[in-house]
Formats: sequence, C-alpha cells, structure tokens
Amino acid sequence: MGKVAIVTDTTASLPSELVHSYQVVTIPLLLHLDGNTYRDTVDMKTADELFQLVGKSSHFPTTSAPPPGEYVKLYQQLGQQTDHIFVVTMSSNLSLTYGSATQARAMVKKELPELNIEVFDSKTTVGAMGLIVLAAARAAAAGKDLAEITSIAEAVRSRVSYLFMMDTLTYLARSGRISKAKAMAGNMLSMKPITEILTSTGRPDVVTRPRTKKKAIEILLGLVEQRVPTGQKLRVLIDHTGLVEEAERLKAMLADRLDLAEVLLCRYNPISSMIVGPGGVGLGFYLESEEKS
Repeated sequence: MGKVAIVTDTTASLPSELVHSYQVVTIPLLLHLDGNTYRDTVDMKTADELFQLVGKSSHFPTTSAPPPGEYVKLYQQLGQQTDHIFVVTMSSNLSLTYGSATQARAMVKKELPELNIEVFDSKTTVGAMGLIVLAAARAAAAGKDLAEITSIAEAVRSRVSYLFMMDTLTYLARSGRISKAKAMAGNMLSMKPITEILTSTGRPDVVTRPRTKKKAIEILLGLVEQRVPTGQKLRVLIDHTGLVEEAERLKAMLADRLDLAEVLLCRYNPISSMIVGPGGVGLGFYLESEEKS
C-alpha cells in the first residue's frame, strides 16, 4: 500500500482488477430486506442475486450507510500501515455515508491524533465516483501526498459528468430518488429515461425521455459529444446492470467519434443496481486536459 491509503464505498463503479492493482479499500453499504441485512458485494455479490431476492419478496429493500463504527475499525487497521487516508464517499445528498465517515474520523482522531484522514464528498456516485477514486488511487501510487491527491480529486470532480439510461423508473422511485408520480408517468409511456447526476447538486435529474433503448443510447452519445471540444481527450467509464452488448456497442461508438484517453467497462454493484434497476447503462466521463497538474 502507498503512503496514502485510498478508501471508498461499494457504490463506486470500478473494474475489480483496478481495485486490486491500486489497493483501493472498499467498505460495503448495507441492504435490508425481509428482516435480513446484507453487506454489498460481500453477502450479496451480484446484481442478479439482488433482483432474484426482490422478485421473491413483497417488500422493497432499503439501504443504509456503513455505521461510523465500521469506518472506525477500518481507520484503525489502516493506521497501522500509513499515517494518511483519503476517503471518497457517495454524494452526501444521496446517502449518509459521508456523515458516517466524517463522524468516525472525529472518533479516531482522539485515539490516533497523528493519523491524517481526508473525507471527500464525491457529489456523485457509481461511474463518475469510480473515475474520481481511480484518479486518486493513481496519484497515490505515483507517490503524491494527501494534499496533492485531494487537489486532483477536486479537479476531476469539477469536470466529471454522469449520465445513465434506465429501462424503468420504478427502482429509482421506490428508492426515494424521484417521485412515484414521475415514475408512473414514465413507465406508462414506455420511456427509457436518461438521467444525469450533477456534482453541483449531488442529485439525479431526468434530462430526456426517449421511447426506445436504441434511441436512448444514441442520445447518450450525442450528449457526450456536445460536451467535448474538438481535439480533447476523454476518460470514460461505462457501467451497466448486465447490458453487456449495449455497453460494448456504446464503447465502440464512442471510440469511433471521440478521442478517448481511456475507456473502462464494469457492472454496477448490487446496491447501485437496485437504484437504477435491471436494464440500466451509465456513462461517466471527464476531459483529461487539466488532470496532469
């Protein structure tokens, strides 16, 4: 592990091989259903497992942030290996994870005053959050200090965008992220809504409502093209709930039309899949130009 430990939670979308190679430490969110509690990616490893449980239950799952005690234990463990920890959390407007990580920092500082912990609110989640985590992890691997890593994460957060297409609005509504009235209207019209999470608000907002998945993919691509100046390199992360062919097609279309510095593919973790629902695909991206400073 480098001199700065990188920590995130399981809502971040990032290919597992990069999590391992950069030694990113992930702490699971919790899912509650029918009196049982499951740790994201630990007790419930895949989105398929989640959807099977939801399909068999008359209830909809709820989620919760890792309690402060879990962060305390993690900080204590990492404090035996390093004096610096950088923690990237899901948007504080979507989850209590940021508050939990911050509360735990205050508790640990009394015991380990020399341990420097920076808790960073990504103001986003899933693919966009994964790109922030990856930039921080690469900076740590390159020997950057905590202040430099924080600055790099802030720069990526200021430029990163996240757009996602859903097959249904039901899951987003039942998780409380949008109103049930909006979801009912969208589903009745068989829409495939495209939603954006703005880091200025840290919340999702429906951008447009195409009628078909094919059209939605084209619109996703068009929205990205509109935001990329000619000649600028783009870093991209495509995440999905099992839409392997659509994700690969989107990757190929992006490569044909834009100058990509990097493009990554991965599946949503279970809790993230619960918010988007089956049949979702997302696109996190940012311009590379200002990253190398």
